[in-house]
Amino acid sequence: MRLRKIWLLCNLVCIIPGAFAQQFIHPGVLHSEKSLERIKRLVDQKAQPAYGSYEILAKLPEARADYQMKGPFEIISRDGKYGYTKGPSERDFNSAYYNALLWKITGKKAHADKSMEIIRAYARTVRQIPPTNDAPLCAGLQGFILVNAAEIMRYTYMETHYPNGWSEQDTECVEAMFRKVFQPVLSKFFQTAPYTNGNWGIAVAKAQLSFGVFLNDRKLYDDAIDFFYHGKDNGTLPNYVAETGQIQESGRDQAHCMLGIGCLAEIAEVAWNQGDDLYGALDNRIMKGCEYLSKSNLGYDVPFHVWKDLTGKYSNWQSLGQASMGEFRAVFELPYNHYVERKKMEMPYTKMVLNRIRPEGAGFTCDNPGFGTLLFYLGKDEERERKGRINENLKENLFGWHFAAASLKLKGDKMMLMSSGISCKKKGIMYDAGSYPYIAIKISHLPKNHNKNWFALSYNVMSAPEFWVFGESDAQIMDGNIYVFSIHGAKSNNGTEFSKRLTNVTLLMDFGETGGEGVDVEWIRSVADLEF
Repeated sequence: MRLRKIWLLCNLVCIIPGAFAQQFIHPGVLHSEKSLERIKRLVDQKAQPAYGSYEILAKLPEARADYQMKGPFEIISRDGKYGYTKGPSERDFNSAYYNALLWKITGKKAHADKSMEIIRAYARTVRQIPPTNDAPLCAGLQGFILVNAAEIMRYTYMETHYPNGWSEQDTECVEAMFRKVFQPVLSKFFQTAPYTNGNWGIAVAKAQLSFGVFLNDRKLYDDAIDFFYHGKDNGTLPNYVAETGQIQESGRDQAHCMLGIGCLAEIAEVAWNQGDDLYGALDNRIMKGCEYLSKSNLGYDVPFHVWKDLTGKYSNWQSLGQASMGEFRAVFELPYNHYVERKKMEMPYTKMVLNRIRPEGAGFTCDNPGFGTLLFYLGKDEERERKGRINENLKENLFGWHFAAASLKLKGDKMMLMSSGISCKKKGIMYDAGSYPYIAIKISHLPKNHNKNWFALSYNVMSAPEFWVFGESDAQIMDGNIYVFSIHGAKSNNGTEFSKRLTNVTLLMDFGETGGEGVDVEWIRSVADLEF
């Protein structure tokens, strides 16, 4: 069932001092040494789309080396008397994690020292997660972020190489924190009869699995995997994701489904780094759940069955929950890159989601780590965009485009603009008409009845907008459906020639009344010459 590495000297574990600790790979929670090296390479080379995710990370206040810690707190909680600690402690734990990552990416000791400062402060201070309703989520979600930070720092910033580096005292103190403050909350959850939606059990399991690695505790690790397969809880793989891909919480809302699928993928990635294949469990069940989640949130029809959960409390949802529908969280890169890039499988709907949201940014609070386009990207490096070049692929990514008098619908696996009165625009595009004097637009379907002057550019001249409107008669048509407009010499409504310098422009397309017939625009590109 699991593909565990067989160590040559496994029979000597009880004989050789310290051999027990060596059965785990370190660093080896979400990130191995190899994966950390890959992340650094992507950033050093400014390889897209990963670098775009890095740029988002680097701008966060929590990622700064001068971040001001909000705690530490003796007691942390998500609710109840100490619920006020939730936001501040989550920010602190995220900062420890982000700075650990940036230490490995940039090599700047200031980031390492900030991560160490936060880890040490909480290890010395925190003494309790009180038994409130949300205690398992606090220990599971926040604990997972913090242990990832600690795992990176413990094995990459040692005092043998750095004056402020990780010491044996740090090991004792941090291990004691995880064993005495976090793990008892998780253990109590496992020992309690099921009472929650499945995302709780998954969050608890991913933390315990990770604590097992950090603490070199095989029992914790194995128990978490046993729960993943066989636990009596809504949060086990077979109880959370059906063979159809439907999720136990699909009838509730979409945010919790994304949380749950994200955590399942994180469990699988931790195990993968230790030589165990949980991704393949139950005929790639995590992949099926991710595809169902992607497809349903893109607006496609999916099968839905009333779910009979283990508690009997959540068995009355009759249809897909509409709350947070289409509000994609940063949880899709991790499973996609495993199944598609590592295993060469297909995830067409997840790909469509990523085409919309790449590069992934921050996770929601501490629910998931986020930044998957940086942390888990295994695909080919995309060509870096040249300054001032327009390259809008509307078949894959509609980010930043705004539609008026038109509804956006899906047709097959493609985007299609539908209804009458179709118009759309995108602001804030940097365009260098001096280097790229032509704009080419590929339209796979153009209605018979449409506005002939459907393409326009605009920018502000002396604080007032001016428009350069192009008609079909102005275009050179290539390959039957590519309309090429020459920007040089074009005059605005006020007789102004278009700037040949780098300019912040708005792209506009207005097809007018089409009688309900759809328009299918594939891409818009600026080109240097007509031999593109």
